[in-house]
Amino acid sequence: MIRAKRPRGRPKIPKEVQRQRLIDAALRAIKKRPYEQISVAEIVREAGMSSRSFYDHFVSKEGIVAEIVRDRGRVLIGTLEEIYRSTKNDVERVDRALRAYLELFPAETVDLEKIGGEAGQRVREMRDHYIESITDLVVAQYQRAHERGLVARVPARFEVELLLTGLAGLSFRYYSEGRRAELIELQPELLSLLVRAFH
Repeated sequence: MIRAKRPRGRPKIPKEVQRQRLIDAALRAIKKRPYEQISVAEIVREAGMSSRSFYDHFVSKEGIVAEIVRDRGRVLIGTLEEIYRSTKNDVERVDRALRAYLELFPAETVDLEKIGGEAGQRVREMRDHYIESITDLVVAQYQRAHERGLVARVPARFEVELLLTGLAGLSFRYYSEGRRAELIELQPELLSLLVRAFH
């Protein structure tokens, strides 16, 4: 019986696994040093991969940050959907959702507003997309609560978008200035504002 030859070397890592390793490595690198001081070489060293692997997935360092924003946004939407499914008390639901949003990014200081080029455009488009998605969740939640007689009115879509856009701008600024802890400490005031705005 003739045995098939086994391929030499390590098995090939799937593309999606490589991509996620690079994203995780970039997040770890950003936690250690300011984003502006980090190089692609540092990210690939942190991932235990090659520069060629990096450029197979991303055009630039800014591109990987845009991907981090996209990844975090997907996590946030999933978390909010779970909170809305599992939390019955309205104030507790808003409180948990707000905390999930405020704790979305780790304590790095990346000024997402200053990312230029195609990556900057992608970050802005993703932010707008996630604000729309969260607005859909909030409005649907209020519609269900209104149908059950729990709230007097359903806020207009533009009201929800206005508050969420303001919250996004505020949180992006605090993150870029390295004031994440300060932003999280504002949660009681922000919660009070959100509850008052829609009742």
